[in-house]
Amino acid sequence: MPDTNEIKANESESRQQLLQMMTTEHFVLETARAATIQEANQRANLFLTSVSSTTIALAFVAQVTRMGLPFVLFSLTMLPCLYFIGLVTFVRAVQVGIEDMVHARGMARIRHYYTEITPSMARYLVHSTHDDHLALLADVGLRPRPWQAFTSTAGIVNVVNGAIAGVFAGVMTKAVIGSTLGLALIAGIFAFAVSNGACGNIIRAAGQARSTS
Repeated sequence: MPDTNEIKANESESRQQLLQMMTTEHFVLETARAATIQEANQRANLFLTSVSSTTIALAFVAQVTRMGLPFVLFSLTMLPCLYFIGLVTFVRAVQVGIEDMVHARGMARIRHYYTEITPSMARYLVHSTHDDHLALLADVGLRPRPWQAFTSTAGIVNVVNGAIAGVFAGVMTKAVIGSTLGLALIAGIFAFAVSNGACGNIIRAAGQARSTS
């Protein structure tokens, strides 16, 4: 039978291997988290660039056609395409937010394991060693607020996309019904509210999924 020294040596070697694997996993999670943040920023930049380009194009067409029928047709063609880009950007931004929280929780669990091995290490760690939602928010100086969702990448895309939906609804109402500016404005505000409300529900559902998973 193996003696006590051999058992201790095997345990020490196993712990060293485990620490090495945990360190590697921590690095992988950190890299994946940076990649998700970069993807969200790139998608948001692409969407906002598309919004800027389309706005400039609409301004030129409006100037040339004097807000005539070609301008209306051009608007009704470009705005749905732009809204689609914003919608898929919003959905992906929500997914990226969930992925980021999963990675953050994995890193917190690894830090918790470190403190289990060496309790004195806890006082030197800056980030949280607990993986619950509130602890991770407090880790970066945040607290749950009703308006917090609007400060995220998905929230910004949601508001801009709602404005696009409102403009499309106003132009469509004006073109089809030939109504006054007031009715077109009401239709635009209604479309803005519906778009923001629907996407806001998705953000809140995603937040609940992150906090309970």
